[in-house]
Amino acid sequence: MDRRTIVIGLATSGLPLKASAEAGQNRMDLDGTRLLLRHVDGRLEAEFTAPTDGWLAVGFNNATRLKDTRFVIGALQGGAFHAEERIAIGPDHRTVQSLGLLPAVQDVRGKVAPGRSTMAFSLPHAFPDTRNPSLTSGTTTYLMRAWSRHRDFEHHSAWRRHISLTL
Repeated sequence: MDRRTIVIGLATSGLPLKASAEAGQNRMDLDGTRLLLRHVDGRLEAEFTAPTDGWLAVGFNNATRLKDTRFVIGALQGGAFHAEERIAIGPDHRTVQSLGLLPAVQDVRGKVAPGRSTMAFSLPHAFPDTRNPSLTSGTTTYLMRAWSRHRDFEHHSAWRRHISLTL
């Protein structure tokens, strides 16, 4: 098991983020959300909790922009938690499969309680295709966290924050 410290930058809102290690996990709290990250066996594990019954999303990019961000979005749909791996291609986003790429997300699970949702998943340090990002320990990445009040993935976020961090 490979665990590394995550160096936290500033949110785009200018508010400092707090990070702490809990049982080998790096925790980042901001605006009522919580993100836990840790490196395990060549993968980055993530758990994101937000104050919503709608969708949640966590993504990564090698550049400080939304375009080309590779992210996992999930919500309770039809009585079960459903998640997809997507890439932002401008004002919209598409599934990785529709862009001719192989999905790499694993270990997806989620739960929804009134006013609070949690999504967990893992992504490989190196993706099976050449599209960014690199999630290798020590790599600087642009992290996106977002949530919506709606479960439909086409609805815009009610809350979204980006930070630069070193994994």
